[in-house]
Amino acid sequence: MTFQQSVSTIYYRRFNDPLHYAANVSNGDNLFSVLKRGTFTAELTSIAIGRIALQRGREVLPRLASTGSRRRVGILGWLGATQLPIVRGIQMRQGDWLSLGAGMESHHRTVGPNDFVTLTLNASDLARAAIDVIGRELTVTGGTVIRPPAELSARLMSIIDDATRVARTTPRVFMAPLAVAALEQALLHPMIMCLSDGNAFEETILRRRRTAIAKRFETVVEANVDRPMLMQELGHIIGIPLRSLRAVCEEQLGVSPQRYLTLRRLHMTRQALLRADQHSATVTEIAMNYGFWELGRFSGIYKFLFGEAPSETLRRPVPLSQK
Repeated sequence: MTFQQSVSTIYYRRFNDPLHYAANVSNGDNLFSVLKRGTFTAELTSIAIGRIALQRGREVLPRLASTGSRRRVGILGWLGATQLPIVRGIQMRQGDWLSLGAGMESHHRTVGPNDFVTLTLNASDLARAAIDVIGRELTVTGGTVIRPPAELSARLMSIIDDATRVARTTPRVFMAPLAVAALEQALLHPMIMCLSDGNAFEETILRRRRTAIAKRFETVVEANVDRPMLMQELGHIIGIPLRSLRAVCEEQLGVSPQRYLTLRRLHMTRQALLRADQHSATVTEIAMNYGFWELGRFSGIYKFLFGEAPSETLRRPVPLSQK
């Protein structure tokens, strides 16, 4: 359901394909790998009103995801009492918010159901809005963990809860200009207060470097995922010893370099199976195209991760939303 005016865009959608979901997440870049067997479901609520954009996503399976270079600034937080994700190698805690800076890239790893929210706007709009709220301009350093006072964080979460519930149930409310303007101010004020008054724990230079290495590793893997690669070659391209690469991947991605490469190839194989003509394509051909020559072992790890045999995926009809 979608309503569009000059001041607002509202939609709420459900997904059962992880890549289709990831493509709709703001700043997502489709590098989204489910880490545990199960039926993937997710829902996404997006509210763009005036200067600010709110997006809330809910997922049921653990996953590893990458966010692309951001053009906007803001904050990322989590709702609910489930175990929070590891972001940029840091275990998030209840009440934490992560500052999102322009140009910032990240890896996020969850261990179970995940309920996240982002609030973003242009850096210039944030600077001007901050003058009205705190009397000075405000800049955002990406990657900083912010722990605002509990009552301030709870206030912001409550507004987000109400806004996303209305977007799901009665989106026509957002057609009223006064309602839209009031919500924009209701979100901006506590967001700015969180950024200015919350205890900030900035990343160390070492952690920023490791985050950049992990992103470089991911880029190299994606550029070479369709050809044979040895781990030593990966380390050489990235410019660090293999032992250091393993340590960075374990910290930032939660998996070894080899496991990450296998996960990406498994997910790409699944997408190829879903898109293939089931009357002419074969599992063997597609699996081998992505480097899986031990077909018995491939079928086993594929079924363990996706809950169905590769041949079942090949026979599955492609949803209209993905054609």
